[in-house]
Amino acid sequence: MRCVQTLAEIRQNMLTLDRYLEEKCDSEYSFALDLIKKGICFIAVKAENGYRFYPSRFIGYAGNCMDHHLNNSKKDGRVTTPAITKVLGQPLTVSPRLEQEYKRYCELLGFTANDKGTYGVQRKFWELN
Repeated sequence: MRCVQTLAEIRQNMLTLDRYLEEKCDSEYSFALDLIKKGICFIAVKAENGYRFYPSRFIGYAGNCMDHHLNNSKKDGRVTTPAITKVLGQPLTVSPRLEQEYKRYCELLGFTANDKGTYGVQRKFWELN
């Protein structure tokens, strides 16, 4: 799979994850929650009731969906992070404010966020307005 090259491709993947969360179809819903629980790098987007968070390993591949993601044996954040950074034109950063918003978002989704991302790594964020 190729990495995203435009903001439109990023937004399309965001819509896919939003749909999984809104429709609550068992497999897709669980898949989306798992991505959010285990993520390390996220695009944070201000929404009506706070922020929504989109994990880079999913968002970073053009035209992504659950089936593509699960069958992509070469998915790697070391590839998607630079691609997203280039499209958004901003660095990935640690943000105590967005970390708190992430934890709040997780609570809204029905789970308590881990103190750190997968492998004990501190979460980092891009903010998209």
